[in-house]
Amino acid sequence: MFRRKFLKASALAGVGLTALGVGSVLSVRAQDAKITADNWGEMVGFKPDLSVLKVPAGTVITKANVDQVKGLLAPGLEKLVRKYELKLTITDYAPVHPSLAYIKATNDNLGKAKVWDVGKDYRKPGWTGIAAGLPFPKPKDGLQVAYNFLNTYTGDDADRLYDVTWVSAKSGVETTEYWHWMTMKTVNRTDIDPRPGIDQFASERTRSASLTFALEPYDKQGFGALYFSSLDPVDLTGHVYVPAMRRVLRQSFGTRGDSWNATDFLFEDVGGYLGAAEWMNWKLVGQKTMLLPLNSGAKLTKDVKSVIDLDKWPHWNPKVNWQARPVYVLEATPKIPDYPYSKMLLLVDAETYTVVYKEALDKKGELWKIILSGGTQSPDAKTRPMVPGFGIALDLQAEHATTVTFRKFTANQKLDPNTFTVSNLKKRGH
Repeated sequence: MFRRKFLKASALAGVGLTALGVGSVLSVRAQDAKITADNWGEMVGFKPDLSVLKVPAGTVITKANVDQVKGLLAPGLEKLVRKYELKLTITDYAPVHPSLAYIKATNDNLGKAKVWDVGKDYRKPGWTGIAAGLPFPKPKDGLQVAYNFLNTYTGDDADRLYDVTWVSAKSGVETTEYWHWMTMKTVNRTDIDPRPGIDQFASERTRSASLTFALEPYDKQGFGALYFSSLDPVDLTGHVYVPAMRRVLRQSFGTRGDSWNATDFLFEDVGGYLGAAEWMNWKLVGQKTMLLPLNSGAKLTKDVKSVIDLDKWPHWNPKVNWQARPVYVLEATPKIPDYPYSKMLLLVDAETYTVVYKEALDKKGELWKIILSGGTQSPDAKTRPMVPGFGIALDLQAEHATTVTFRKFTANQKLDPNTFTVSNLKKRGH
């Protein structure tokens, strides 16, 4: 039976990170040379050391041969392989870069951004000068890495159709829901007009807008939410539409412990970390080449079983590709007293600045959650972001997980800003 004590706080604070073989951080400023699509990875982060991977592409890593990739897996991932039969199909590393417009904005705004630790005043902004593009190429500390992944390239808008599946190691698949989710950046836009921002959102200091609603099952159909993130370190705000009441209710959307849609994801787990940078103490432990499913190869499909092995115990393992990736190893401890996690370990890809993997400890310092995600190469990297592939929130203490897989994804489609209104939320809910 699974023991909660397999990974204590020391695994993140010292033992586990030592086991990762993390070296010293290179405190290097961005070079004077221009950043391009061809040199993006080495100019904004660092190149992976492919020599550390001793097995060829096509190798399938299982509990029988996991020692062949010793040191390339986070402690929690190694546990998933050894105990929960996770299999890793190794594929070749391939560099990833954002759109040419985002690269141009990074060059144009180089050196303008400044951030600082706000200490206990975590409701006060701790930044200035952050504009379009990546704010901190070659980040020198954990705070700069945090602002990089909070401003990573995702396109200026996106439209997703996706399935959410609840699974248990004991009982298998519990239920599946089908959802629609649209998002729009309202500031620091790079790819589509209006650029760099949308005027109608400026007065509220809105950073992004989201509209999501359930399509299936029938008894949940029409339930939806409209919410907005802020440039300030405050909670998400917005409205929900409840079909049974035929009413729109205003509310704050918790990012400090509220479960998203009764899943194993907390709101702040979406995208690895959805909260404000000011809410955490960030420590850049080091940088390393590690195995992660950034280029997962997961297809857009309504067949969840083609991405997640729902039929075989423990019913949550992804059937995706893994590569050697350059990552920043980041440790986060909360400043907020009632924060549900006592500590988090985040592996931030050094090319895309996405949080591909996260381990979260509970108040006792024991491993509670693992958050894992991966995408697929963009069909047009010059103008579009990577395509999302899958996401998993795994509660190891309960041996329960929630998986997210995608049926459809489009980006930079010039969504109408008026889509993100209360009247449209109510209209779509009917």
